[in-house]
Amino acid sequence: MARSMTVKQQAASATKGEQEIRGLVEAWSQALEAKDITGLTANYAPDAVLFDIKPPFRVRGVAAIRQVWEEYLPCLPAKFESERREFHMTAGEDAAFVHCLHHVRPLGETSRGPDTWIRVTVCYRKIGGKWQVVHEHVSLPFEPRTGQVSFITDPEG
Repeated sequence: MARSMTVKQQAASATKGEQEIRGLVEAWSQALEAKDITGLTANYAPDAVLFDIKPPFRVRGVAAIRQVWEEYLPCLPAKFESERREFHMTAGEDAAFVHCLHHVRPLGETSRGPDTWIRVTVCYRKIGGKWQVVHEHVSLPFEPRTGQVSFITDPEG
């Protein structure tokens, strides 16, 4: 039977690769909160692919991913906190996978759009001794009978 571990226990038992990936995820969240495009795109491989929730839905390369962020950052609240739930990671010698629910929680103002959690999967490869994002997939579920987006308002539900 699998044993449940606290965050501190997980951090203590994490491999070096897992610790490095957690550091990259935390640095990415800090860059998002600072609206720092250079920080947001710092760890993407040159030919990384992003499947996004908004058009053009798929882009390739750091320059294209940077443009996605340049268009999206003005849509975010002036101040917010980047939250993750259900964070799971698998890391080997040269490949790692992360998936979670992610949320932008406005601080001191109401959200400009629907208050939803998004699903995120990020695939890393160790290239030249450095972990880099090679694939990122961001999505929202939809109701197949209606074709309408199903916003995730309660990540526990």
